[in-house]
Amino acid sequence: MQEIKTILKGKKVKWTICVFVCIFIVLVIFQAGVFVGFKKASFSFRTGEQFFRQMNSRPAGAFMGIGKDDFTNSHGAIGKILTIKLPLIVVTDRDNVEKTVIVGTSTDIRVMKNQLTAQDLKVNDFITVIGEPNTTAEIEAKLIRVMPIPENLPINSTSTTK
Repeated sequence: MQEIKTILKGKKVKWTICVFVCIFIVLVIFQAGVFVGFKKASFSFRTGEQFFRQMNSRPAGAFMGIGKDDFTNSHGAIGKILTIKLPLIVVTDRDNVEKTVIVGTSTDIRVMKNQLTAQDLKVNDFITVIGEPNTTAEIEAKLIRVMPIPENLPINSTSTTK
């Protein structure tokens, strides 16, 4: 037992343990990045699949020319409310992508510091949604904040309905 204690007190052993701990930390950080990237890519893929399934077509070259900006934001949306059929809200995002948002009973809806209900939301309200993507390419809202339309944010004026 005493021999093991003296071996563990050596500089080489401490250095080796430190190297293994550092490698482990780097691998954990890398795996976290892979997980986040996979979730974002999966959401974009499911969004495209749902869109083309509903439109009964697939554009020519759908998988060609995919750039780094071709993935949609999977954890939220910023834009005007296009339609409301609770618990679903369709938001026209700043990329002119229509995103379906699920408003749950635990969704926090606010304008400034005031609490709202889902029934208080109106078509053409400008909202910011933060949530979690689900397996059907919808965003399960955790927070919805109603705000005035920012002047510097490009919004497609033809995408709003009354």
